[in-house]
Amino acid sequence: MIVILLNCVTLGMYQPCVDDDCNSNRCKILQVFDDFIFAFFTLEMTIKMVAMGVWGAGSYLADSWNRLDLFIVFAGAIEYCLHVENMNLSAIRTIRVLRPLRAINRIPSK
Repeated sequence: MIVILLNCVTLGMYQPCVDDDCNSNRCKILQVFDDFIFAFFTLEMTIKMVAMGVWGAGSYLADSWNRLDLFIVFAGAIEYCLHVENMNLSAIRTIRVLRPLRAINRIPSK
């Protein structure tokens, strides 16, 4: 939950028009936090896939929240892999906004 809240704060602090080249210290710090958050979510997803299995009943992909997590992590991976200058990745970056939805999955049901 702390990482999800940290993600919400960093998303709120990101200024796409100002941080296009990411030359400021604030932008560089936010980028470090974003890299950590992406690595954390990727590691979490990998551990869950190993523990639960990928396919079949009761597996990782059997849960729709986990499929959303997979989509968000893959979108982040595409953003990191396609980090090419002169290429606008704002459409992929908007998928980061879905990360806080992971908090809904963490709320215990009655």
